[in-house]
Amino acid sequence: MKPFILGIDETIPASPFLSTDELYELVGHNTGNLAFHHAVSNMLGGNMPARSWYSKPEEINSMGGIGVMPCANQLGPHANYGSVAKNFNALNTKLVAIGLGAQGGAKLEEVPEVPEGTLEWIQEIVDHAPGKAPNIAVRGNFTQRVMEHYGFGDHSVPLGCPTLFLNPDPEMGVKIEQRIRYPFKRIAVAGGHQNWTHLARLEASLTRMMGATGGVYIVQSPKEMVALGRGDVDSLSEPALAMCRDFAAPELSLGEFKEWSRQYARAFFDIPSWMEYLRRFDLVIGLRIHGVALALHAGVPGLCIAHDSRTRELCETMKIPFVMASEVAGGMPRSALAQLVKFDGAEFDRNRLEIGVKLRQFLETNGLSVSNTLDSVMPAAPLADAAA
Repeated sequence: MKPFILGIDETIPASPFLSTDELYELVGHNTGNLAFHHAVSNMLGGNMPARSWYSKPEEINSMGGIGVMPCANQLGPHANYGSVAKNFNALNTKLVAIGLGAQGGAKLEEVPEVPEGTLEWIQEIVDHAPGKAPNIAVRGNFTQRVMEHYGFGDHSVPLGCPTLFLNPDPEMGVKIEQRIRYPFKRIAVAGGHQNWTHLARLEASLTRMMGATGGVYIVQSPKEMVALGRGDVDSLSEPALAMCRDFAAPELSLGEFKEWSRQYARAFFDIPSWMEYLRRFDLVIGLRIHGVALALHAGVPGLCIAHDSRTRELCETMKIPFVMASEVAGGMPRSALAQLVKFDGAEFDRNRLEIGVKLRQFLETNGLSVSNTLDSVMPAAPLADAAA
């Protein structure tokens, strides 16, 4: 039986006809969620049917096969999945989770407090494993430590994010490094969250850099930012609009900011279209790890500004260039990019191959077959042979 996605749809083809409220719910409150859902579907053959975590158990069971769950930063005090755990308890289908991450401080030191309901949810995933092998792929060593702390270490393995395998070229890292040219002529920004007020000076410096180079401001979350990216700016209340303005372009009046958003802000609801659009830029920089990762897989240099455990952990695991937000919180001049954008393409490719072989083992030991896309990145060989 074929696997199916237990999550959201990987693309929203009807996006032009939907309200921002409807779209925001369909993407799981962040358009970046589409990236790893698309990546999981792609590595398993593409065009996979999907069912929500919150679907009735009988609807999920009717899908047959294995429910593959593209996950995000669900481990932390911010999320309690007790209701989902009860739903999963009634499932007959097997489950495999990919990309689970822990939400904590950027220093990756303290184990976050995870609600009991979420621990029950993880236990349900473990109890629905296809076999005896680990059935939860986590984002990195920090999340693996969190899983070990709560007694799930034997059921998980650190494999980064599935977006690491969007590009089928095994030499993509080397080719990205060859594209790095200073100064960067056109710069796109992976826009942040207006409630991150402690990073407002940094964000404003990025948007000034973006504007000076004829770039673009690509938004992912929250709903107000998505509204800006859709040209839906008039739907925002004046206080909400002011918060977005104060974060992204504080020197503008509200009227000027409306025109600014129409000129620069963009939102995407289809990953291939998003990546195709990024190809026209020389650098993508910002606080969003998936916005930067999509640029890299479109062959464009990127720099992530890591501000929490999820961004730092993924950057370190997948060898994505990054700088800590604490080091540039006061703002970043364009002249600093030559020192900050450092990319070892050969090391990126070597690391991707190593993770790819482990990922193949993880999928196959859980009864899943890999697609031609994943095949092209790494050989069909055990990790021991690849490392010999």
